[in-house]
Amino acid sequence: MNIPERKNQQAEKRNLVSSFFVTLLIGVAYQEMVLTVRASLDREGLTLTTLLLAAIFLFISMRFFIGNQLHLLGDSFTRLPGLLWLFDLLVIITQSIVLILIGSYSTKIVNDTYKIGFVEYIVALYSIDIIWILSQSIMCKINPKWTREFIPKGWAILNFILIISIIAARMTIKAPYSEIEVILLFIINFMGFIGDVVLIDYYDAI
Repeated sequence: MNIPERKNQQAEKRNLVSSFFVTLLIGVAYQEMVLTVRASLDREGLTLTTLLLAAIFLFISMRFFIGNQLHLLGDSFTRLPGLLWLFDLLVIITQSIVLILIGSYSTKIVNDTYKIGFVEYIVALYSIDIIWILSQSIMCKINPKWTREFIPKGWAILNFILIISIIAARMTIKAPYSEIEVILLFIINFMGFIGDVVLIDYYDAI
């Protein structure tokens, strides 16, 4: 087997492994959201807060699922050095696990029970993405062989703005998961979705 054929087989194996794990975890995240929302509907019926929290989860999960899936299937990812490929995969799996937690906290009832909930996990998700992108720049400087075709700095900037906006909304409203705060969270994350998928659109998905 020549080198090009070996690399093609390696790329196919990487696509299979990475897509399987991420698709599985995203499926679990949606299942958790549906179960949580259904329990809330059975208990108190449809409320604006429950509707908006579920919508926020939908926008965030679509952002990260689309971006991560396209990253996993890209030629530049499948041909990364082994350690970098594994590093990226572990980060994306971690993000998917956080999405599961966000899905499981998609109602006001659940968030009223625990100190750490929906908003905190969203901030954690955005923070992980920022750290991941910054680490890509650092790695390129440490070892030229780890240089990537591009580093999505626009995502880091967008997620940083979203974190600041979410913290500002919480500090201003000072009524966790009240209707006004959830409306603001919806607007902030909807704008983040538009900024990512429509304006930045690194992978020309739209």
